Amino acid sequence: MQVNQALRPASARSIRLRRIGLLVAMSLLLILAVAIVLRERRERTDLLQADADRIIDDARLAPKALAAGRDVFRTNCAGCHGADGHGSTATGTPDLTDQDFLYGTGRASEIEQIVLHGIRSGDDKGWNLASMPAYGHSVPYAREKLPSLSPGEIEQLTSFLRALNGSTSEDPTVVAAGNVLYEGRGGCWDCHGRDVQGDAAIGAPNLSDGKWLRGDGSRRDISRIIREGLHGVSPAFRGRLDPAKIRAVAVYVASLHARKEHE
Repeated sequence: MQVNQALRPASARSIRLRRIGLLVAMSLLLILAVAIVLRERRERTDLLQADADRIIDDARLAPKALAAGRDVFRTNCAGCHGADGHGSTATGTPDLTDQDFLYGTGRASEIEQIVLHGIRSGDDKGWNLASMPAYGHSVPYAREKLPSLSPGEIEQLTSFLRALNGSTSEDPTVVAAGNVLYEGRGGCWDCHGRDVQGDAAIGAPNLSDGKWLRGDGSRRDISRIIREGLHGVSPAFRGRLDPAKIRAVAVYVASLHARKEHE
């Protein structure tokens, strides 16, 4: 009994010390957690208050923005644009790594607006100005009355576009007829321009640079687009993603073509 009585005070002290140690450890963990939260809030605020187009050159903001943006891209964008951002000509999904911009000039601030509001997404601030008419249908374009084109006329336009992109096997007479259609009854110039170089303000691609949004520039692919039309959709992430994540993924996407430019 005497031994037990002698041990009790020591055991009690040990228990108290362990409790104190546990409380200290918990307090330190709480302080650390609060510090992490405060740091993340500060970083989020810094990211959103910065000029989106300058973040990529900011040695302090860029690394975290690019890392966060890469994660957002892999989760939300890679399913269509691919993990490497090269898109797919099979589905008409744009390559995000080149200098051929469908909308805008490739700046992070422009990309941010596309991520926020989308393209033909139903968002009232989204891009929805240029859809390729389906000239092989009886009603090629719902917004404006446009004439249908016959199979022969579609072939004429196809020859015209192939000749513009370097094909030497096209009949000059057919090419000339396609040019007349382009500038006249087809109304193609209205979106793609008299110079056929497109309009990045509305998402009309350049038709003379050898780069194709869908297909490979073959006669089959070009005539199919003229016949069936093309109007891809990019979802609007406003309300679905945190604004800081949207800013980060815009910076990341802007970095993809910036990196390729310097390779």
